Amino acid sequence: MAAPPSGKVVYEQEGVFIHSSCRKNDDQDSLISGVLRVIEKENEVIVDWRPLDDTLDTSNILCAGKDSSSVVEWTQTPKEKCSQGTDRPSSYEAEWDMVTTVSFKKKPHSNGDATAHANGESKWSFLFSLTDLKSIKQNKGGMAWSYLVFCLKDDVKLPALHFHHGDSKLLIKCLEKHVVLSESPQDKRILLVNSQNKSLSQSFENLFDEPSYGLLQKLKKDPYTVTMGRFSKVTNYIFDSFRLSDPSSQRRPPSEMADFLNDAIPELKINQQEEPGFEVITRIDLGKQPDVSRREPVLAEEWAKNMDSEGRILNVDYIKQSIFKGGLCHTLRKEAWKFLLGYFPWNSTKEERASLQKRKTDEYFRMKLQWKSVSEEQEKRNSRLRDYRSLIEKDVNRTDRTNKFYEGEDNPGLILLHDILMTYCMYDFDLGYVQGMSDLLSPVLYVMENEVDAFWCFVSYMDQMHQNFEEQMQGMKTQLIQLSTLLRLLDSGFCSYLESQDSGYLYFCFRWLLIRFKREFSFQDILRLWEVMWTGLPCQNFHLLLCCAILESEKQQIMDKHYGFNEILKHINELSMKIDVENILCKAEAISIQMMNCKELPQAVSEILGLETSSVTPDSDTGEDESGAVLSCLTSSYQSVSTPVTAANGTRDGTQQMSETQSLTPA
Repeated sequence: MAAPPSGKVVYEQEGVFIHSSCRKNDDQDSLISGVLRVIEKENEVIVDWRPLDDTLDTSNILCAGKDSSSVVEWTQTPKEKCSQGTDRPSSYEAEWDMVTTVSFKKKPHSNGDATAHANGESKWSFLFSLTDLKSIKQNKGGMAWSYLVFCLKDDVKLPALHFHHGDSKLLIKCLEKHVVLSESPQDKRILLVNSQNKSLSQSFENLFDEPSYGLLQKLKKDPYTVTMGRFSKVTNYIFDSFRLSDPSSQRRPPSEMADFLNDAIPELKINQQEEPGFEVITRIDLGKQPDVSRREPVLAEEWAKNMDSEGRILNVDYIKQSIFKGGLCHTLRKEAWKFLLGYFPWNSTKEERASLQKRKTDEYFRMKLQWKSVSEEQEKRNSRLRDYRSLIEKDVNRTDRTNKFYEGEDNPGLILLHDILMTYCMYDFDLGYVQGMSDLLSPVLYVMENEVDAFWCFVSYMDQMHQNFEEQMQGMKTQLIQLSTLLRLLDSGFCSYLESQDSGYLYFCFRWLLIRFKREFSFQDILRLWEVMWTGLPCQNFHLLLCCAILESEKQQIMDKHYGFNEILKHINELSMKIDVENILCKAEAISIQMMNCKELPQAVSEILGLETSSVTPDSDTGEDESGAVLSCLTSSYQSVSTPVTAANGTRDGTQQMSETQSLTPA
């Protein structure tokens, strides 16, 4: 008999039968005797059944060990064939949510034999992870033996297991050590599974199907691991309350849920009295938002015209402004992104960039060799490296797999994604790999189509995003505080409404901030959005104004329909793939113009946006007093290029521009 999967066997029972009735003329079942095991592995718990005469090569079993997806394999007759096939749910969140996929491989069998293939291999062996189990159906009372039917989360039912030589109660007790089982209100024979796996390295996609009390215990036990691994999907976690079979008995009250979010995660809890940067924002009239238009993407010809004979960018401010207003054509991205991300200095020559790439190539492969040369014996003594590798392999297998660049098996794009992330662990071993980082790398590698260039661009991007993934979560905490401050200035009434629904801390924006909207827009729209943000225009923290723009667009529906805590989270989650990127960019730019033109902008807001209030002295030749303080953007040259802005009344508003000759510090 083939060996079971490696790990600690915590339950083993022989004499567990499958009753097969594949033969058309059979009046009774064919009995297939097998062994049922529950096996604890490092990151999950596996339920494994195989016939006693199983000579199946385990390499042919599609196991979920690497990606936590449940995979079962057996041959089915046309009568048994499952109508679901291998289709995945159409939700875009499939790669981040716990989506179970059952893959059926059609194999030849001899003359309808229910127990063996033509090659002698059993077709009935199956295994699955407990994280993929939805329910267990038990037998009716009064039978000579007990049986169980396992139903997976995509509603695929496995063959019934009949316990001829023992009771199924011992198995149930074993499973209850790893999951919470509760009777279905509709049928007491059915035990509903509420996953409560204690493995801290389990991927955060499980959050979508996890009950609140299970997650609460995990958060209290180790808030960093669970939060950084899973809290970006808090919207899906709340959404789960709408999917349970008996919402009235399972759903936590909104007020209790809000307390859970605030109290169970001490690293993220925001205290306005203790946190710096909070300022009482009185109602300020920002004026009407101007109408803003966008231009066509920058083309290769326009880019080339702004380079001298040695390959230097002639007018950096103009290029940045043009990219901010229209983005880049795709053919330019491979070159321009290296400048935008800081891999290439803006004032470098073509020769200097070639020399830099040569040095960086050598440096990259030296770091890559460090993890490539680690033997299996060494890795057994390096738990951190093992953990990093395990997480990376798990995430790579589900990152943007619908994109042609990453789809299919043995895709070279996946190998590069894996190798770059492993090498980054060598570059920054303290941070290593945290779930979500693969989503930041994926578009960069897609554009660069080069391992070394993609790595160094990713390093530059991670320099910006580093605090999002640090253990203390200070980056996320700070951004939520800043977003709250900006939103209060923009619409204090909406903020008050959110607070009344226990949503004032804007935790539902967590995913937006953590991976810069990667899951909110289509892949192509993300390329556009990111390159616009990388210009550093029109101000510091423009991504927070993008959040404000999205929330302002949804405010009316949220307030008119009186959405509560759960409904707000559900609504925000369902915006994914429905947001118009160009419209939101226009709206966010209009908000920035509003705030930069405000003469009474609160100091806290000025600091968030990187604006400096320059009081006019008597020596100034502007003739303005302190009440007409000029707000200048320190981190960008947004207003250095004269680009007409169409105001709300349709006229050209020249007051929103600064002279082209004004000297500003580049981003």
